[in-house]
Amino acid sequence: MKGKSWVGIVLLGFFIFLAHCSVPFMMDDEWYSTNLATGVPLKTFSDVLEGQVWHYLNWGGRSITHGILQLTLMTGELGADILNVIMTFLLSYMICVIAKQRNAKCFLLSLSLLIALNANTKMSMFWQSGLVNYIYSSVWILLFLWPYLKVADKPEEQTGEKFRVWLTMGMLPLGLMTGWSNENMGPTCCVVAVLVILYHKFVLRRKPPLWMYAGGFTSLIGSVMVIVAPGNFVRSNAIEDKGLFLTLQERFFSMFQAGMDFLFPTCMLVAVLLLVWVCYYKEKLCMSQILLLLGMVLSYGAMVLSPHYPDRATFGTMVLGIILIDTLLAGILKKAPAMEKYVNIWQLCACGYSILVLVDVMQNTGILG
Repeated sequence: MKGKSWVGIVLLGFFIFLAHCSVPFMMDDEWYSTNLATGVPLKTFSDVLEGQVWHYLNWGGRSITHGILQLTLMTGELGADILNVIMTFLLSYMICVIAKQRNAKCFLLSLSLLIALNANTKMSMFWQSGLVNYIYSSVWILLFLWPYLKVADKPEEQTGEKFRVWLTMGMLPLGLMTGWSNENMGPTCCVVAVLVILYHKFVLRRKPPLWMYAGGFTSLIGSVMVIVAPGNFVRSNAIEDKGLFLTLQERFFSMFQAGMDFLFPTCMLVAVLLLVWVCYYKEKLCMSQILLLLGMVLSYGAMVLSPHYPDRATFGTMVLGIILIDTLLAGILKKAPAMEKYVNIWQLCACGYSILVLVDVMQNTGILG
């Protein structure tokens, strides 16, 4: 199956690149292609900085992701397409790393599920503004979560003193980027970091290393920076006040729709595998799996603070779900190796369905007529 997995990866990667080529810069991309403060096309890095200062004060707080978006737009459509494929593959690899399954089979399954379980594939994976906000940010979010989840499972594995110094230095900017990403994933990662620190200190009776505090602190700062951005309040003043009752009603409906529509396939897969693992095999979840499950709930519930719950905002929750699916599936296969042939069929179906989704994206943008 290993050789077939690599064939599937190459084939899926080819269709992903074609889909990227078929979706031009559009909608918000055209606005972000300019210096937001002056309206002139981007030419230098200073234009991006000037534009993001204006954006933070007048529109919204996602300065880091939108700054990176503007840099990708400056590379042109072909340059952005190549970067986008690389980042999509890197995200799939990080899913495998956290799931502790660094192999071609898990990579293909993870890549396929990113497309197959996606509530809005085109707008979160191929529209440049959505892609940077979700694919790109998910890469550094998983890089941030990786050491926390690893230590949660194996606290006895302590790294060398020199490496811990480098890890602390790396966590300072990485935590800030993670918190300063999306309104639901940033605070979720901060909570996960705090929980690992508390687990380390009060349950395991171990002294949490400095890098844990560094990442938790800067992720908190980043989350606050997103939420308190003056631009958020400028935009909210432009939205009609509908009253408390109608506002609560709309938010409840949007949360219900996200849970029963956008996230339903992911949650169903997670639920089925949890039932098999916990109820049938009588196994307990490891600490990282518990944190992933909690992260899914927190990242979903955090959107109650938003006046609108767009389908693409479920992307981060879906990514955490895919990691959990990979880990549970790996454990089940160890218990029942004979199930592998059925998993292979399921993987083939996921890959085939993903290709059909990509073809649909291309058809809807004119590349296939």
